[in-house]
Amino acid sequence: MMDNTKILLLDRFMRGETSPEEEQQLLAWFREVDSQEDILTFYRQRWHESATKEISEEVQLRMFNQIRDRINTDKTVLQKNDRKQNRRRLLRWGQYAAAVILCVVVGITSHLYTRQSMAEVKEYMVEAEKGQRASVTLPDGTKVWLNSHTQIIYNSNYGVEDRVVDLRGEAYFEVAKDKEHRFVVKAGGLDVEALGTTFNVKAYKEDDDVIATLFSGSIRATAGKHSAVLSPAQQVAFSRKSETLVVDSPENIAYASMWRDNELAFKGETLNDIAIRLNRLYNVQIEFKSEKIKQYRFSGVIKNNSLDNVFEIISLTSPIMYESLGDTILLSERK
Repeated sequence: MMDNTKILLLDRFMRGETSPEEEQQLLAWFREVDSQEDILTFYRQRWHESATKEISEEVQLRMFNQIRDRINTDKTVLQKNDRKQNRRRLLRWGQYAAAVILCVVVGITSHLYTRQSMAEVKEYMVEAEKGQRASVTLPDGTKVWLNSHTQIIYNSNYGVEDRVVDLRGEAYFEVAKDKEHRFVVKAGGLDVEALGTTFNVKAYKEDDDVIATLFSGSIRATAGKHSAVLSPAQQVAFSRKSETLVVDSPENIAYASMWRDNELAFKGETLNDIAIRLNRLYNVQIEFKSEKIKQYRFSGVIKNNSLDNVFEIISLTSPIMYESLGDTILLSERK
């Protein structure tokens, strides 16, 4: 009679839910002569039921590799046992391995079950609204700082295979080391894969470029067919319009992360671009009384970055005047 308890244990084994003690029970059962017929009968039926379902090659390969690794692990254990016992067991190894390989069908069946419950995968979002900043520690220990008007999104599958986050805005990452699970930031058409590192990604939807800046370690930036691996103090810019990647080594690489310390750094930016940044940081509307002053440029670092102080410093090098009207700042030419 078929041992349904062991069959259910097989299902849990393929989902990675069994304890070492339960796996030893399964191994002992596999070595029993009668177990193979039970497995064949039960999973032929399961295979027939799943024959019309579409299972990707990637999923099938992953399940096969999982079974192969488990078999190889058990082989290693066998080799450490008494040689005489090994010889007898290895004579039966072919039968045992064949029975285990059949469990790939269990994985396919389990995959079908889990696909039906994909709707239960939870999505998490951390957000820093305009005028705010935030920080979060991800489940693997990775630390993320969010600049204003920024969201990062990840789901409950984070770390099961790859560690993937979606970024909308700007964030600084200190990635926890984990060689088994890639860490990837998806940001406005650019994928940034961390290889154990600290880096900044700027990907606001209103900006023409998505920019990743590397401070330590290494990252791989990929956009479509283009890819580049960065070394520390390098920066990659992905143009959304031309869909190209450009890598360079900026003179002031630290500028990219100064926002974490409440400092503002500008590198020859126009007042129009600066207005966009200030809108994110302070949640204020900036209006220009003339088109001409939109093109004035400003360079420098502002450490005491209260809104009034920002405009006071900018007005020292640009011929502008500013006026605060509630949540609106009016900029005009100085006469």
